[in-house]
Amino acid sequence: MAETRIGALFASDIRRRIEEVIKVDQTDDQVLRDEIHEYVVTNAIRRHYVEVLERYAETPNKPHEGIAVWVSGFFGSGKSSFAKMLGLTIENRPVAGEPASEQFGRQTGDNKLQVLLKTITEKIPTHAVIFDVSTDRGIRSGNQTLTEIMYGLFLHSLAYAKDLDLSELEIALEAEGRLAEFEKVYAEKFNKEWNADKGMVVFALGRASEVMHVIAPSTYPAADSWVRGIKQRADITPGKLADRANELMKRRRPGQSLLFVVDEVGQFVARDVQKMLDLQAVVQSLGVKGRGKHWVVVTSQEKLGELVSGLDDKKIELARLMDRFPLQVHLEPSDISEVTSKRVLSKNAAAQAQVGKLFDEHRGRLTEHTRITADIRLPELTRDGFVELYPLLPYQIDLIIKVVSGLRTQGGASRHVGGANRTIIKLAQQLLINPAVNLADQEVGALARLDQVYDLVEGNIGSDVRAKIAAIVNELRHPLAQSVAKVICLLQYVQSVHRSPENIAAALHPGVSSDSQLAAVRDALLELESTQKVRRGDDGYRIPTPAEDDWERLRNGISPKPGDAHRLLSEVLTGFWQPQPSHSFLDTKTFKAGLAIHGRDAVDGDMVFHVHLAEGGSEFSSLAAELRVRSQQEPKSVFWAVALSEAIDLEIVEAFRSKEMLARKEREARTADETALIGEEKVRLRRHQDELRRLLKSACLSGAVFFRGNDRSPGDHATDVGKSAVEILGQVLPEVFDRFKEAAAKSADVKKGVEALFVAENLQGLPSVFGSLGLLRDERGKTVFRVESGPLKEVLDRIDERANYGDTASGRFLADEFAKEPFGWDFEAVRLLVLSLLRAGKVEGTSKGQTIEAVTGIDARETFANNNLFRQASFRPKKGIEFEELVKASEAFRDTFGTEVRELNAGAIVNELRKEVARHEDSVAAALVQLTASRLPGGAMLDGALGQMKAILRGSEDNALATFNSSHRSIKDAIKRAAELEKNLTEPWLHGLERARQALATAWPFLSQEDDISDELSGAAATLEDLLARESFYKELPAIEQNTKLIEIEFDRRYEGALTARIAAYAAALDILLVAPGWSDIDADQQRRLAGPFERGKARESERLPIPQLRSDRDACDGRLRAAIAELRRILDGDRVVTVSVGSYFGGGIETEEQLDAALEGVREECARLIGAGKKIIVQ
Repeated sequence: MAETRIGALFASDIRRRIEEVIKVDQTDDQVLRDEIHEYVVTNAIRRHYVEVLERYAETPNKPHEGIAVWVSGFFGSGKSSFAKMLGLTIENRPVAGEPASEQFGRQTGDNKLQVLLKTITEKIPTHAVIFDVSTDRGIRSGNQTLTEIMYGLFLHSLAYAKDLDLSELEIALEAEGRLAEFEKVYAEKFNKEWNADKGMVVFALGRASEVMHVIAPSTYPAADSWVRGIKQRADITPGKLADRANELMKRRRPGQSLLFVVDEVGQFVARDVQKMLDLQAVVQSLGVKGRGKHWVVVTSQEKLGELVSGLDDKKIELARLMDRFPLQVHLEPSDISEVTSKRVLSKNAAAQAQVGKLFDEHRGRLTEHTRITADIRLPELTRDGFVELYPLLPYQIDLIIKVVSGLRTQGGASRHVGGANRTIIKLAQQLLINPAVNLADQEVGALARLDQVYDLVEGNIGSDVRAKIAAIVNELRHPLAQSVAKVICLLQYVQSVHRSPENIAAALHPGVSSDSQLAAVRDALLELESTQKVRRGDDGYRIPTPAEDDWERLRNGISPKPGDAHRLLSEVLTGFWQPQPSHSFLDTKTFKAGLAIHGRDAVDGDMVFHVHLAEGGSEFSSLAAELRVRSQQEPKSVFWAVALSEAIDLEIVEAFRSKEMLARKEREARTADETALIGEEKVRLRRHQDELRRLLKSACLSGAVFFRGNDRSPGDHATDVGKSAVEILGQVLPEVFDRFKEAAAKSADVKKGVEALFVAENLQGLPSVFGSLGLLRDERGKTVFRVESGPLKEVLDRIDERANYGDTASGRFLADEFAKEPFGWDFEAVRLLVLSLLRAGKVEGTSKGQTIEAVTGIDARETFANNNLFRQASFRPKKGIEFEELVKASEAFRDTFGTEVRELNAGAIVNELRKEVARHEDSVAAALVQLTASRLPGGAMLDGALGQMKAILRGSEDNALATFNSSHRSIKDAIKRAAELEKNLTEPWLHGLERARQALATAWPFLSQEDDISDELSGAAATLEDLLARESFYKELPAIEQNTKLIEIEFDRRYEGALTARIAAYAAALDILLVAPGWSDIDADQQRRLAGPFERGKARESERLPIPQLRSDRDACDGRLRAAIAELRRILDGDRVVTVSVGSYFGGGIETEEQLDAALEGVREECARLIGAGKKIIVQ
């Protein structure tokens, strides 16, 4: 059985003629008859007709002024048809031999409406003037008012001449009873009928003048007298229109009412407020003077309220316009859907059953695949709606309405601008029969698509957009690319519908039983976007504008350098380390993974992951092999090889282009378009960054990871780079920090152990952490610390090693040393071990100049309870004094103080040592105070030595000797430094140092900005800054003084020059002011006020002013003099004095005599104008 074609479904001939646009002033009988017989009256339209006709019918019994009807609806909604049918039926015009009211009543099938029409035609005979104001003369140029247009057409409808001058002549002659005489003479004189000839205004005016000369020679003595006398005719006002309507209807249509039907009034009056007010005046005048005898029906695309609310000026007057239209009819989109269904898509009974069955079979998938999301409510897909509108879908009518409306306002035009676009009804027919679409010849099941609508309306789309879309079929490979672009183009005219892949796929759904187009649409969008045929923004996809095309051309010219690509990749890789991968080793300490990219540290950590990237293929294979070898050579690090793909390279380029465009354009964006492009580029940047992140994550998880030559690559199920790093970290930590477990304990347990050591009377009963770490052992029944092995021995060995090098081991050194591999011990654990050694008597410490020998003292608790103090404290082995130590101390004494100790025993050495230290302590302290007070460098060295000296003076003999042996060189240097400072830092030199700082702080910042500063002076400033920063500054005092003077001299020279110039300028200005005409005529107070600024300007201040201020004052002198002279003139002459600035006439420079003459002529004209105005001129 052959498949049914869509064209066979319809009840009426789908190829019959349907007018694209209804013309209200159409008079052809056959056309009018077809329009009446094809007019579809929906329930809503029927209610509107009844409401208007009822009001019209009651007017004779209840005269009123509410005689205006406002009919609104979008373009193609049928508002013109509504108004036209209303005018034809009320007038009851004969159409093809039968009254229009009878034909229309029969078409509606409504008894009530038929009765109303019969009542009106019998009791209220009406003369109708029906016209489209947008096609009448005057609207294009805007040089005619609505009053004038209505008046002219009204006259014409009554068989008067449409030209106002000729019609006024006819009206006047008719009033005098001489019109027949005029017509007779005209026919005799020109052998033509007046009524046939008067339409040719150019000839009729002259000939009418000749006739008037014949019939009234005394009034018009010459043949052209009348035509010359009509040029000053009065304007036609709304009041005169109403008066003439009353007068002329009585003459030529006695007993009849008058009905104006004016199409597209909204388009006409919306151009300006004055035309709106003119419309109001016309309706008001006809209502007041006609008392229900003169009606006005107008149409508009906008509701009256929308039109009025869009205008700010004269809102009160415009609000009255609302009152003048008590009847307001608005045709909704649902009306046009029903009309379209009945006029074009109405189906026979068999077709209804067939289409209904088709819907029932595919309802679920059809609903899913054609669903449109929007900011407005679109009609739902129901069985009845599908049957009525097939092959269109219910929502498509609303969508096409908005597309057509949008097309009419493209290019920035006002939303009121009209145009002969296709109506919805005509478009529905063309979808079926136009060769470009021809749905009628397709099998039942096919659906109308939005790209087919594009094919029918593309003539109304801008040529540049059409050209882009037309070229797609030859430039892109995807078969749906052009159709997708067409849909995007049309949806741009529909702000309320999202231009998403889902909506585009729904708009392109080809058939009832077809699969979803979404996957193919997404692929097409990718190709369209990558070739810049479409753009994606916050509001969805769109066809680029010329400005966006320019943006893309500039953007595509940008390419990243290798360094740029590295930075982008580093940003993404560093992002994978947020949060930083970490592993809690033995549940006691958290180790963090560091990150280095191509050898550059990116994130600090306990265990570094070295990430290297290479292009895929052989380059990646070589990199992986190289990193495997390196991992064997550097056994403390993890190496990760990552392969870059073409997709990653592309995203790097795109992300860099976006960043670069934002860097170039963001600050200079001025227009709304530029701001929108910036916003979209930010969205694009985020999109490319997200895609780069996704691709690079996949590359990392597919990469090769090596540790000590072994493969530690992420598994097949790995989904996160950071989590994979955590897993690898957990695998390799036990191998790198293989001695971590020797001091591994929970932080809370360690802190309990530290606190216990401060207060425990003996080592028995200490917390369990000491047992778990093996820090204690039994010695002959007593608990002692195990210092000969284990973690305590490791710490003690480090302290011993430092002491053997003549240095102490600080808390910071020990914490850092044991944080390294193979230990990785926690800071808290190291502190516990050091405190245990102190409790065991194996070490002693120094903190804040105080010696710590036992854990029970306040100094010990303060030091070990404070992290910073513990790091700053120093520790050394605590041993008995051996002979070698005494010899070492005696030699250090001689080297430091230049004398020998008397005896080589501890007591004697310590006694003499303390005397010498005490003798020098005050000088070192004084030197430190002097440096600190004067903000001079070198104090840290003295402060450190002073701490050691205090420890010698206040500690035990053992501590004093040990401290001296380990720090005697710093003490010697401090004593020497203190003596040199005392000798050199005299009061004059201290003053000189302060001057030097002042020179750098105040004079040099000014001088450095001057254009003519010599290289010698710049060098002097740099040298001075360096000398003042040296700890040995006291050895360079002459050089400091010399460089200071160079800066001071140059500064003083410039200061004196600026001051002298200012004084000279103000002295000269004062001399001019004192001899100015009229100076002696003002009183002493006024003289003092005017001369005051110049007196002050030529005086030397007691305090120095900044040089820029002196220069500024000097530059302002001329202006102040002009102002003072102008003020003098004002005092003498009042407001007569004006100032003419000659310089403004010579602002562009003078190069030729012609330019000189022009400038002088401008000065002369300005002065002459002011003199003529009675002004007194001061030329500046």
